[in-house]
Amino acid sequence: MTAVTRFPTGGQYVDALQNPRLCFRDPELQTARPQADSLGRPKAISGNFASVFSVTTAAGQRYAIKCFTRNIPDQEKRYRAVSDHLRRLPHRWKIGFDYQPAGIMVAGQTYPILRMEWVEAVGLIRWIEDHLGDRDALFTLAGHFADLTNDLARAGIAHGDLQHGNLLVASDGALKLVDYDGMYVPALAGMAATEHGHRHYQSPGRANAGFGPDLDRFSNWLIYFSLVAISADATLWHTLHEPGGEHLLLTDADFADISTSTRMAALMRHHVEDISQLATQVADLATRPLSALPNLVPLQEINVPAPSTQAPTQTGLPQWMSSHVQKASPPPPALVPLGDHHQLVRWTRITILGLWIATALTLMVVAATDMVAGATTLLGLALALLASRAFYAFLPEHKVRKTIADQHHQAHRQTALAAKTTAILEKERDRRQGDDARHAQADAQSMQALRQRQRHELDAFDRATTTQVSPLNALIVSVSAKQREEINEALALLQQQYVTTYLKRFVLRSGLITGIGEGTVASLRAHGITTPADFRDVVYTAGGYGQRSEVHIVLTSGRSVHVHGVGETRAVALREWRRAHLDRALRQPELPIALPQTMLQQIEARYATERQRVEAQREALQRDRTSHRTALTQKHTQEMKQLTDTHNRRVQSATVAAQDIIRRISEERTRHQALIRKEQDLLRELQAYRHVSYGRFMRRVLFGKVRA
Repeated sequence: MTAVTRFPTGGQYVDALQNPRLCFRDPELQTARPQADSLGRPKAISGNFASVFSVTTAAGQRYAIKCFTRNIPDQEKRYRAVSDHLRRLPHRWKIGFDYQPAGIMVAGQTYPILRMEWVEAVGLIRWIEDHLGDRDALFTLAGHFADLTNDLARAGIAHGDLQHGNLLVASDGALKLVDYDGMYVPALAGMAATEHGHRHYQSPGRANAGFGPDLDRFSNWLIYFSLVAISADATLWHTLHEPGGEHLLLTDADFADISTSTRMAALMRHHVEDISQLATQVADLATRPLSALPNLVPLQEINVPAPSTQAPTQTGLPQWMSSHVQKASPPPPALVPLGDHHQLVRWTRITILGLWIATALTLMVVAATDMVAGATTLLGLALALLASRAFYAFLPEHKVRKTIADQHHQAHRQTALAAKTTAILEKERDRRQGDDARHAQADAQSMQALRQRQRHELDAFDRATTTQVSPLNALIVSVSAKQREEINEALALLQQQYVTTYLKRFVLRSGLITGIGEGTVASLRAHGITTPADFRDVVYTAGGYGQRSEVHIVLTSGRSVHVHGVGETRAVALREWRRAHLDRALRQPELPIALPQTMLQQIEARYATERQRVEAQREALQRDRTSHRTALTQKHTQEMKQLTDTHNRRVQSATVAAQDIIRRISEERTRHQALIRKEQDLLRELQAYRHVSYGRFMRRVLFGKVRA
């Protein structure tokens, strides 16, 4: 197949895909229907070197079709080698593809396509934003990514462009790696790389690196570190990732000058030790060549300083779960019977009997009205009741029961108070979390606004610098142009002098030119024309109606003359005679092609002073502007540092406060559960004394032993 040097544009592919049956060579793709945009045209996802279309065949099979917009050297050989190598690997992250060298026809010309397996997944950035705050999910994804990089390393291959756009996350959390255009496999050893990868994910040394299995090492560490950092502190995403940005937490500017990077400084000073250590390691890796970088070594766990709110109970269950799991009820306590207490019962009977007798004697001795009698009777009964209650209070069982009842009442009040305190603390925790989220969002907006303002300030400063330097550049260019113009004019004059001297060597004689005899030579001589150096050209002047045109010879002085006897034929012969000698003159080795050194130095000296003066003025201006720009950059760095430090202090303070309130909630919940158990235990003990009562005691006093 003849190599294609010019490829269609994305728009031309869109036009072609409107008729899949005609444009595709693959019979299955000829039945396909492209996904359409809002205008009903095939929807293209355009990248740097290709446009990708989603198509669904008549059988319901969905593919991604990559149509190339530029030539990639040895493209077919590369894809064949990648396909052969990946086919032997069992890993889930790879996707199937089929390179078709003449897969599509556009404007009568066939071009290669890549038919790829369609993957139902979301991009890495969208997945991160959907799972912010889910520490386990993000840390697990970081582990999956580490496994992917280890698979690549063990297979001796490199993707070449590891970045968020080429990492998809399936619904089950599995990673899918796409876009194998720049992949290295051992079969491609010795060939050159076709791309240098996304700038925000590459080491500054990537441009000087060869094409080999170590291409991804810096990208591996950078992406893994970003995922781990976001899992440990979700606020980093709001503060370091620009909305819509083509990066995770760091950009190429951060790697280019680590010492002035506010993002890198914030990460290296982070209060989570794992984040600060990984950030320091990534900063170090950015200064080293790719071949010297180690393979990614993932963390076994991320240590975030926060107390556990789910302390295990004695049963081994978390505290929050223990209240929801039905436990086996302990056996009921043994029933405590009311004791005999013969002596106490006897004294109670005697006392009650004595009070009744005394009341009866009083009524018999004292003549009283019915009202007084009734009052006396009631008094006697009341005294008997009080006496019996007093004797009942001496019962040991009653004393124990009263103590347990008092403890149960106190435990009930403490349980209610603990529940109320827990609710207050949880409400305070929720309020603090809301405040922290708002502060993080406000900090992110402040940082974004500051970065935008600083960008505008630098852009305005650079535009002002360009405005001031441009006239000086134009003046230097003008001086140089004038110098070149004078040199060219001087050289042209030297060459003209040489040519004139050369042409004067050839004197016009009769018979030298066909058709020009002695008379014509004399006429020409009369007008001062004896050599090719005496005239420049021949022109024709149109005559009047019915008249022939008149021939004029243009002399070297610029004046034109009409020579008697010189018509069009002789004029043409004269012109050709002059042109032949002029061509030979211009081919002479003695013809000057450069000015003599002394003359050249004289001209250069006249312009050197002016040029040096303007260049010195420009250099002074550039030094001054560079100094001011450095000061402006330092000011920006300090501003961002102050804002970042404020944010970090707020985050650390919020973390400490959150840890404290979570600890208090945990302690209060534990206390609440302990009080509930204590209340229940006391209630069971109290139920064991349900036969110890004043009524049972009085029945025994009045009627003797009764059944329980």
